[in-house]
Amino acid sequence: MAGRPPLFKKAMTSAERQRRYRQRKARQQKYVGLGYAGPRRQALTTPLKAFADLHGKFEFTMDGAATAENALLPRFSSPQDPLPWAGERVFCNPPWSNIAPFVELAATATLAVLLVPMRCNTKWFHRALELGARPIFFPARLKFGRLKNNSPVDCAALVFQREPRDSRSRDHIDGGPMLQRGGR
Repeated sequence: MAGRPPLFKKAMTSAERQRRYRQRKARQQKYVGLGYAGPRRQALTTPLKAFADLHGKFEFTMDGAATAENALLPRFSSPQDPLPWAGERVFCNPPWSNIAPFVELAATATLAVLLVPMRCNTKWFHRALELGARPIFFPARLKFGRLKNNSPVDCAALVFQREPRDSRSRDHIDGGPMLQRGGR
């Protein structure tokens, strides 16, 4: 029967297996060159255009996870000098290896916006929704720090808000100049 694919794949030779292995490793190595793979770095700076757009909308009073070198606001909470979030309007780009404690802190703030990887299958994401967080989705992937390319991970902003919602509030952030566009 010409034109139909075989039901079973033909057995690969040892040389073919090695060639495919080298190709797979080369694809994985590509991400290392972009700065995203390899050892995890937790101190990549927040995309400034994304922060400016969020700050213009929410008027933050405190950076919830920063150091003196990368703080986006004059008032910031750091591991060395943690500040309470109660009564604050907090922006936080938490270390992505430890998001859960920041989700719990966000519920104590007047308003908190967490910039997180879009991982809807994690316990911390479901806990955030239980605590009343509202996700805001970005139309494209963000560019962190001084890396050459956009993040390989989609991101979202989780908004915890004790104040009444503004009737003009949106569930997405406009692209415009805020984002560094990248292909998928």
